[in-house]
Amino acid sequence: MAHSSHISGIFRLASHIMEKTEIWQRLGSIETPAFVYEPGRMLNSINWLKRESHPLSWQLLFAMKAFSVSEGLKSVADLLDGFAASSLFEATLARDIMRHSGTVHFAAPALRHNEIAQIAGLCDFVTINSLGQWYRFKERLAGRTSCGLRVNPMLEFVDDERYAPCRKNSKLGIPIDALERIVESDLASLEHIEGIHFHSNCDSDELSELLETVERLSDRVGGLLRQLKWVNIGGGYLYRESESLEPFKDAIRLLTTKYAVKVFVEPGAYIVRDAAYLVSTILDIVESGAKKVAILDTSVNHMPEVFEYQFEPDVIGHHGEGEFEYILAGCTCLSGDVFGEYRFDEHLEIGSQVIFSNVGAYTLVKAHMFNGVNLPTIYSLTESGELVMKKRFSYEDFASRCGVETRVTATAKN
Repeated sequence: MAHSSHISGIFRLASHIMEKTEIWQRLGSIETPAFVYEPGRMLNSINWLKRESHPLSWQLLFAMKAFSVSEGLKSVADLLDGFAASSLFEATLARDIMRHSGTVHFAAPALRHNEIAQIAGLCDFVTINSLGQWYRFKERLAGRTSCGLRVNPMLEFVDDERYAPCRKNSKLGIPIDALERIVESDLASLEHIEGIHFHSNCDSDELSELLETVERLSDRVGGLLRQLKWVNIGGGYLYRESESLEPFKDAIRLLTTKYAVKVFVEPGAYIVRDAAYLVSTILDIVESGAKKVAILDTSVNHMPEVFEYQFEPDVIGHHGEGEFEYILAGCTCLSGDVFGEYRFDEHLEIGSQVIFSNVGAYTLVKAHMFNGVNLPTIYSLTESGELVMKKRFSYEDFASRCGVETRVTATAKN
């Protein structure tokens, strides 16, 4: 998933409204670059959604692809019904965290034949992406785990095809036309299918689109829904205001009352996006033409979607009427390692901090060490304001990815 431009704009306004001095006081002494997450904010998002949708019956999963810091996941695990994983590694981490207290759900574009036994052993629910893989692997899965099919409802809500699940010629899920034909002609071939999973949106606060998707499934494959035990309605939605939840509630009611299925919901960005900061320090300020460029000790490689999707992340203290304008750039040799142009009320200086906000989703899970630039140190910010370091990366992390098996201490040149 990726940030959409209008959502980024909303968050930027929210960041400006925030009391920046309070954040700087909390993070001002931290060694940078640093990724700081707030478990309290994650818990607040979960509690709000549960409270506002009470007393509807549904189960909450967290999509690990958005955020996978183990200590952060442990801090919210008690409020979750399970985790949604998309790989063997994610499923293993989910099971390590949940133990026996919740469920692990698996869905990926394709299953690897040599991982099926492990996935079936770790996961309570496995969604198969295609009919071909279902027919090939059902004997190895049915009876060991609850099996489902991913459905492509063929409703296009996302303009940018790079992160549109239902784009033309999508690889994600069985087109509803094809599934409808199977339901009408050969329903027996789906005998051991217990659920369906769909994911049709990204960063949307238009929950009416979710209801439209559920209604399409009901109209087109209702015969299959009647024999199922569960439906996973996926993620891709941002739950912002109480009044906007009505279509979400209607979608759940339709499934639970008409078809008596268990409903799973798996948000990711909604829970974590506004619960983290990327803290950096200005290493240098250079003049380039008529612009001032502030070079940071972080990089867009620590927030890859900036480069992938060309959006400007939110920065605390920036606002459009600021007197002093800077290009904020990363410290790698990639010329496009640029976060964007920002305006501030005060001059920036070498050694000043720059704090990116609303970066909890799809940040560390995608971050990498291009140029050998170290990853941000991970901190937890408690509700009392205490910073607790959770993970510091080192040369050994870089070296292991480069295939270094034995550490050799280099001798400095004389």
